[in-house]
Amino acid sequence: MRYSGTRRSTSFAAGLCLVASASQAVAAPSCVGDGNLKPDSPISVATVAGQGRVPFVKDASQDPACPSTAAACREAAYLVSGNVVVVGAALGDYACATYVGAKGATRTGWLPQSALAASTAPVGLDDWAGTWTNDAEASIVIRRKSEVVALEGSATYGTLDPDRVRRGAINSGEFSADVRPRGAMVGFTQGDNGALPYESGDEFACRVRMKIAPPFLIVEDNGACGGMNVSFTGLYRRR
Repeated sequence: MRYSGTRRSTSFAAGLCLVASASQAVAAPSCVGDGNLKPDSPISVATVAGQGRVPFVKDASQDPACPSTAAACREAAYLVSGNVVVVGAALGDYACATYVGAKGATRTGWLPQSALAASTAPVGLDDWAGTWTNDAEASIVIRRKSEVVALEGSATYGTLDPDRVRRGAINSGEFSADVRPRGAMVGFTQGDNGALPYESGDEFACRVRMKIAPPFLIVEDNGACGGMNVSFTGLYRRR
């Protein structure tokens, strides 16, 4: 069968439109674990407001119809008025929120934005100071030194595994740097003679960036700050 030139060009143009539409599509944000919390992404702190329980809402990866007000989207886990959360991505009427329990364990899920009262407190140098820990095997001590912050990090892999402890198969890592914050952010690369700017230095050197959102500290490293599986990446609270 023969096609006229006009029909062929129309079909080709329609194909281009479909390709363009697909390339412009943006995937909806996910809210599973605390992987949505990155130092270079929008992060804020909020307090659960109102009365009664505020249940977490399922992610689309758990049910394509969620998050929504449907009963099937409500989870058993919930927060109550006064609980403080760190908020990352937003999707419609919902915010991806992470709550840190008294023992350091975290719980992440969608919460209605109407149930959250955002914090507007400014961040100062003194907000960095303290000993920060996550729910894994890492801690970061931060001290203020005039207009810079002194960072001392230590982490291990395997101390929570009795078998690895018995075999002495524990990996460790550490970093030390004096850095001047840029607002709520700090970042550095470890050099032979001290800290370098985050974007500088050897590509295989330990590289860390942090964002302060009191009472939380969000940290991300490049996986080169210690032995195998040692990581500082995660959500921290003051000990």
